[in-house]
Amino acid sequence: MNKLLSITFLLAAGQYAMATQVNVNHLAPFAEQIGNTAVSINVNDNEVLTGVQYLQSSGYLELAESGVTPGETSLAVFTPPGAINPAIEATVDLAADTFYSVTAIGDGVNQPLSLLPLVDSQEMPADGHIMVRVIHAAPFAADMNATAASVRLDDGTVVNGLNNVLFGQDSGFFELPAGIYDLNVSTADGSQRLIDLAPVDLAAGTVVNIFAVGDGVNQPVGAYAVFGDGTAVELALESSGATRVNVAHLAPFAAVKADTAVAIDVNGNEVLNGVQYQQSSGYLTLAENGAVPGDTLLEVFAPPGADSPAITANVNLAAETDYTVVAIGDGLKQPLSLLPLVDDNMMPESGFGKVRIVHAAPFAASLSDTAVSIRTDAGDLVAGLENVEFGQNSDYIELPVGLYDLNVSTPDGSTRLIDLAPIFINDGDVLTVFAIGDIDNQSLGFYALYGNGQSIMLATEPDFTTLNPGLNGAWYDYLKPGQGIFVEVFPELGEVFVAWFTWDTTFPDGNEVAVVGNSNHRWLTAQGPYDGTVAELTVYSSSGGIFNQDDPVEAIEAGQLTIDFDGCRTATAQYDLSDSGLSGTIPLIRLSGTTVDFCESLINSH
Repeated sequence: MNKLLSITFLLAAGQYAMATQVNVNHLAPFAEQIGNTAVSINVNDNEVLTGVQYLQSSGYLELAESGVTPGETSLAVFTPPGAINPAIEATVDLAADTFYSVTAIGDGVNQPLSLLPLVDSQEMPADGHIMVRVIHAAPFAADMNATAASVRLDDGTVVNGLNNVLFGQDSGFFELPAGIYDLNVSTADGSQRLIDLAPVDLAAGTVVNIFAVGDGVNQPVGAYAVFGDGTAVELALESSGATRVNVAHLAPFAAVKADTAVAIDVNGNEVLNGVQYQQSSGYLTLAENGAVPGDTLLEVFAPPGADSPAITANVNLAAETDYTVVAIGDGLKQPLSLLPLVDDNMMPESGFGKVRIVHAAPFAASLSDTAVSIRTDAGDLVAGLENVEFGQNSDYIELPVGLYDLNVSTPDGSTRLIDLAPIFINDGDVLTVFAIGDIDNQSLGFYALYGNGQSIMLATEPDFTTLNPGLNGAWYDYLKPGQGIFVEVFPELGEVFVAWFTWDTTFPDGNEVAVVGNSNHRWLTAQGPYDGTVAELTVYSSSGGIFNQDDPVEAIEAGQLTIDFDGCRTATAQYDLSDSGLSGTIPLIRLSGTTVDFCESLINSH
């Protein structure tokens, strides 16, 4: 985010004694080096300023006392200071008791050097308002018509009818409500931003001249503000963004991936070739520096080099916006098409990730038959996504950092269609998750695009009906590191053994001495039968042992532990330690995923 530029200069008419005063502004970008723009300024053949450089102002100089009319006044600008002949000369007729701005403009190449005299306002705006005048002093084109510009809000709204302002022209003073303004200078039709101002906070009572400055060659284009009290400041700019498009191929129209290869054209120019199903381009820049791409023709050719496109779409692209355009459909159950999505890659709130879900799985010929719900593995609906049809998508959903185990089910939740393996949402993640596949050509699954343009196939879980030795190993609660369980499954016995490494409920009181480890370590074990995916175990508390000695260890029954394994990656443990009065639930994940493939291979082998 750009920081707001807070400006609180006020002009009260009674602040100044009435007199003829002139504020001289040097806004003529005739040299690349700032030092080489230095000038001296004479008034009626008397030097009043010297060494004035580009983007400097004199502040108000009194030329005549109150009631005195200066009349015809000669102004001359010498560059460099001390030059024999002036670079700019002008004669202006100055009235009594009037404030003027006289501004050096032009670059001597695109537009001639000249002096622009303007009468400044000596009135205060209405309560709660500001008074603004916009002056076009940016000689960025040699053809006067090509300097035409519009002044707009960042949403494209033209300010005060300023839609065709030429170099050297000004708007006259107009009033606006005080507040924060996000302005830009664009081409007359608004299709391209030329100068993009950072948001500016204009307090009630402000009187300001805003000059568009720079020629884009010697000096960059920008904006310069001169306030009613004669002070001046260069206004901060927003960095102009690009319009980017990430193209993803998620159209399963062939069983062999090599046969899904396509070429993609943008406005008749090939930008991608040989893109296969489950591949994406990453972000491609279509326009820079705030330019508006507008109507953009997208064509997909299958196979590459085909005479006619298989998919055609015309999308209207905005400036400084990220898009994802997705090829979807299989050409049989659902037609091939392009799905354009506007991406929001702004960082979520700290401690959160941001997820968008898109249904791109054409597994049924009737659109209503493609309807699905998005649920947790516990069966709860996610963000109300209960009846999502092919081609539809959710808004971005902010989720707290953590582990999520989701699935795509029938609308009523009775049947899981795609079971996503648990996915961890990290702080700051921005991702779009696509349900993909048509069952016949390509299997159902999940594909994710991240906000940085990277992509990945997300793992799915097979149907899990019973425990197997692939579950053996370490499990823990990622929110409570430093404790957890080791699991050992004995299929031939139909039993599970668990070693539970944990702690007491309080820290030692300081009088206990532990030679090895900490005196509040607790070693619990559990053993018992399992039925399907659930193991019901008796917990034992071990005591009486001595380090590396053969002293008998006593195992005392301490309560019950029930572990429900949701698959090869996650489980939930419920405990009731009756001898301690403790009960609760612990979410568990694998400490290491190295045995997940082994576990799932055992599932698939049955």
